[in-house]
Amino acid sequence: MLNSEQKLAVENNNGPLLIVAGAGTGKTTVISEKIKFLIEKGLAKPDEILALTFTEKAAREMEERVDVALPYGTFGMWIMTFHSFCDRLLREEGLHIGINPNYKLMTQAESYLFVKNNFWKFNLSYFRPHGNPYKFIAGLLDHFSRLKDEDVSPNEYSEFTNSVIASEAKQSSEDTEKIAASPLAPRNDILELAEAFKLYEDLKIKEGVMDFSDLISYTLKLLRDRPKILTQYQRKFKYILLDEFQDTNYAQYQMVKLLCQDDCNVTVVADDDQSVYRFRGAAISNVLQFRKDYPKAKVIALNKNYRSTQEILDRSYDLIQHNNPDRLEVAEKIDKKLLSQVSGNGEKIEFNYFDRGENEAEYVVKKIAELRTSDSGLDYKDFAILVRANNHSEVFIRAFERSGVPYQFLGPGQLYRQPEIKDLIAYLRFLADFTDTVSLYRVLSMEVFDFKQRDLISLLSQAKKQYISLFEIMEKEDRDFVKMVHKHQELIHKESAGQILYYFLEDSGLLRLITEYKTKFGELQAQNIIKFFDKLKSLEGRGNVANLFSAVEYLELAMEAGESPVTAETDWLKSNAVNILTLHSAKGLEFPVVFLVNLVDGRFPSRERKEQIPIPDNLIKEILPTGDFHIQEERRLCYVGMTRAKRRLFFTAAGFYGEGKRERKISPFVAEAIGVTTDNRIQTTEKEKQISLFEWDRIETAVDSSQKSVVKIDYLSYSAIETFRMCPLHFKLKNILRIPTPPSSAQSMGNSTHLILRDLYLHKDLSLDDLFAKDWISEGYKSKKHEEEAKERVRHFLQDYLKTDLHKNAQPIFLEQPFIFKLTEDLRLGGKFDRIDDLGGERIEIIDYKTGAHVPTKKDIDADLQMTIYSIAAINPGVYNKKISDVKLSFYYFETGEKISTVRTVERLEAAKKEILEIRDQIQKSDFQCSNSILCQSCEFKILCN
Repeated sequence: MLNSEQKLAVENNNGPLLIVAGAGTGKTTVISEKIKFLIEKGLAKPDEILALTFTEKAAREMEERVDVALPYGTFGMWIMTFHSFCDRLLREEGLHIGINPNYKLMTQAESYLFVKNNFWKFNLSYFRPHGNPYKFIAGLLDHFSRLKDEDVSPNEYSEFTNSVIASEAKQSSEDTEKIAASPLAPRNDILELAEAFKLYEDLKIKEGVMDFSDLISYTLKLLRDRPKILTQYQRKFKYILLDEFQDTNYAQYQMVKLLCQDDCNVTVVADDDQSVYRFRGAAISNVLQFRKDYPKAKVIALNKNYRSTQEILDRSYDLIQHNNPDRLEVAEKIDKKLLSQVSGNGEKIEFNYFDRGENEAEYVVKKIAELRTSDSGLDYKDFAILVRANNHSEVFIRAFERSGVPYQFLGPGQLYRQPEIKDLIAYLRFLADFTDTVSLYRVLSMEVFDFKQRDLISLLSQAKKQYISLFEIMEKEDRDFVKMVHKHQELIHKESAGQILYYFLEDSGLLRLITEYKTKFGELQAQNIIKFFDKLKSLEGRGNVANLFSAVEYLELAMEAGESPVTAETDWLKSNAVNILTLHSAKGLEFPVVFLVNLVDGRFPSRERKEQIPIPDNLIKEILPTGDFHIQEERRLCYVGMTRAKRRLFFTAAGFYGEGKRERKISPFVAEAIGVTTDNRIQTTEKEKQISLFEWDRIETAVDSSQKSVVKIDYLSYSAIETFRMCPLHFKLKNILRIPTPPSSAQSMGNSTHLILRDLYLHKDLSLDDLFAKDWISEGYKSKKHEEEAKERVRHFLQDYLKTDLHKNAQPIFLEQPFIFKLTEDLRLGGKFDRIDDLGGERIEIIDYKTGAHVPTKKDIDADLQMTIYSIAAINPGVYNKKISDVKLSFYYFETGEKISTVRTVERLEAAKKEILEIRDQIQKSDFQCSNSILCQSCEFKILCN
């Protein structure tokens, strides 16, 4: 049920709209309800609405909400992040500005390696010191990214540097200060930067790679340089909605303005007090600029908070007032004081101060146990500990491990920090350097190898006495572990890091172990290992990052930079464990009880990190705050943390952390929020008994360890159904666990054929040779000869296909088009149409390409479930909304050049729906035993099958 302000925001459908949505006021509900309203009132079709968010998590949540709200799902809807939107546009339209649509996106660590591998092509002197030539690589990359955030092109930067140099040549110091208020000196340094910026861009185009900042800048170039394409998308999107508008940068906003016509229906949702990602704290820049660009925009403020008590809201408001006058409330004279809709005023915020960080952590653990005991409505999952930085969590993790209280650490993107992943990284590091005893020791401590700690200590002692490495000592004995290492050593120069890791998982027995998990925690470990393997496999397409040594270097750079894929998502909110997470990760979440910890100066607020290579001030197009932008940003982060709490909020701090010798001052945020500057309630705990080295053993994290995993199937595709029919165990390994397997030649050949066929119609100016060069996938073949034979076979297929009427009369309206729709309220069906042709009128033909040798009978095709699913999708109102009589279905078999067509009846569709639901029930009840079919002999999972 919407309140009056929410209802007004949802139903305002004409012209620009600014929604100022405070914490807990239901902004996600408003956006999803607005999308629903626009579709149900016939104001726009799903694919005529563009909804952009700041994070993948926010996009996923919004899509799920809309999916639930709409009866037919979200087929064709553009709900995504800015980067995903730009990526889609560039892959579909990038050829128009010379972009290879198959470009590869580089992460931060990959960008670093890319520059390092090309470093001596750069004409650098100041930024390549002799003693440490790579010192400035990270700084250069940040510098280039910041330039793109400000929509500064290499040419614009060159013009700027030339103007600076020309100005200095005239010895006009006054003018020089106006042109470049930058700490860099002398001016040949910025000339180096401008040349490096241009070369970096040129090298990426040449290599067919991009970094994330390129997605925005090249989309801007596409829309600016190709007016027809701009007009196409302006007409396409009748409504544009932007979430977390306060966190978008200047370049992103320029892109939105291009997509908006003069009468554009654009809605932006913002809360400057929750802006924690802006450059130099430019929290209200975009909002003020929006008001200037759209002076007639309607402004609606959402002030009714459905999350927190009034006490928590009032203290949060007291805190954030200290950011005035650099707040929207002051600048635009908007009332942003939140009004709680929760009954009762709520309890006051408690503040506790301790002598040491360890005692602070012990207090938090005991307080949670006490609150859980005294309040039957609270369970472990209702508590959250919010830390400013990832490493601040470690003392709390140790306290929870000692207490036995279940917990889970939810840091942002911390896959590489998980114990099971650190084990795998340690093995790769050891393979790259046999003298790396530290990494080997970690590997040998893995449960799967069953080495006793006393034995390891003995081996280490022997190695030290003989002045040799731990592995050299082990080689003197005939051990299975040594044989395995030697086997993998032989593969280092033949196989990729991902393939070697696969052999390690297989040979060590770890692959079988991760498929036999018994608990939720075991499932999480298994999913994390699979995600790590997938990450390594993704590096193989990066050329010089594929081999073991480059992969190890990449991983070390990524960990050093704090970059990591997110851990596997196994519905952690349902795990009954205390949540430890960073303040940035907590944004958008809520918990009944929150502990804001480490509230001392230097920790929170943190110390400001200066840019290594700042961009000149007058290239900055943002409206910067007048106050201390770093403290303001930290204060907003504290505000975010406080407003996560629903019922209780605790502040804690300690005088000393780690080995620190100087007592820390209490954070100024404590006094700003609750008026407390000193507190004598210093808690102390008895020092823990020292654990003997020989008593040490790995402690399994207590994340719901007794809870068994229950399979709930809410999505199916035809291939998943067929996999389960073929073998339930295979389905579990492939579709539930997603166990990695080496690429197969059949898969690569089929995927290559589909890509070439897609681009045959999308890029008619390209020859068959061009299409092969662009789309051929080389993975999975036994040898170069094997690959060439496959390529020649596909070439023969395609040459014959080009002579057919199916090609000559082609009228494709969709190519390689994914679809997803609701079959029932709790089951979605998905898949991908290879091709859909327009047959005139309302009639369409769905065409599926088959590269296999088997050609079924017409009777088999008439009963084929895959084509039936396509028909169900085609008549679904959320997909194509066709009549069943208007849908023709055809298979094309390359092996024989035959096209076999069929149709479906309403009765057949209803029977298929019933059949799919029965299969879903069978999967959910299955114990996933192997089918023992003849296919087992060639199954990629046979090593895991008993």
